[in-house]
Amino acid sequence: MGKRLSSLPTFCGFVFFLFMNNVSADFVGTLNLYANGGKYWFNSDRLNGTPFQGLALQDTTGGGGGLGFNMTNYWAMEGVVDYFIVGVDDFPEKLEIYNYHLDLLYQFGGQFCGDFCWQPYVAFGVGEMRINYNKAPKKRYRRYYKDEDGIERYDCKYRYKHDYKYPDWHPYRKYPCNWHDRQTMVNLGLGIKYSLGPRWQARADVRLFQGVDHGGLDGFASVAIGYQWIEYPDFWYDEDADGIIDATDQCPQTPVGVDVGPDGCPMDIDFDGVPAYIDQCPNTPIGIAVDEYGCIRR
Repeated sequence: MGKRLSSLPTFCGFVFFLFMNNVSADFVGTLNLYANGGKYWFNSDRLNGTPFQGLALQDTTGGGGGLGFNMTNYWAMEGVVDYFIVGVDDFPEKLEIYNYHLDLLYQFGGQFCGDFCWQPYVAFGVGEMRINYNKAPKKRYRRYYKDEDGIERYDCKYRYKHDYKYPDWHPYRKYPCNWHDRQTMVNLGLGIKYSLGPRWQARADVRLFQGVDHGGLDGFASVAIGYQWIEYPDFWYDEDADGIIDATDQCPQTPVGVDVGPDGCPMDIDFDGVPAYIDQCPNTPIGIAVDEYGCIRR
């Protein structure tokens, strides 16, 4: 991996220690809105493919927010946007960086504990990092150069009077005043949520981001505060996947693949009180006493 990720093991150990506690889950069918902040460690090759290639981004702090939806007791989906203002090693400029990604979360333990409990999770997803540089050159001293495509651009190297008068003194190469770079990133991480009440929660998260276009592995450790914004009714939820929503399912734990009636209960073709999927004598005459296998009692 690149530079300066030495602080991550300590954070990971803290998160795993928290995993030893009891867990709880967010309510199924709710939206979670949260704000986060933390420290980001950039790989030394993150600027490859940009006008600043060969330079390294400085590790920095920043934050953003996310919106998540709890699809089941265990699975959630989240969209996240983080923002950073980042310096460049041995270079007098700063860049704006946006890191946005769509993630799936697997929440260990599901929903079996009440309020004030811990809930660990694993997250993975894909997204994009956008690196922006936008400077307005001082018109009095601006110069031009042609880039590799033959396009004439302002040379932001010459932004000050001293640079213009003594160009050989300036130690930096030519670079354009406005550019951006977009890099596809995949991520994998783990974290833990702590319920602060019926709707409020805190979380700690550590994430690794792998560049797809130019390679390089980044790290981001963050903490967040979240709110369960909207709680949906469960009219859409079908826990046993029998085609009957839980709100009207009178047999919510029907085994997968069993034919059910409009009430969500297993079919009983001969009306002997034994579900058809375990009835070994499915054509017993109506009114005849049967055993637990649906056959006539001897």
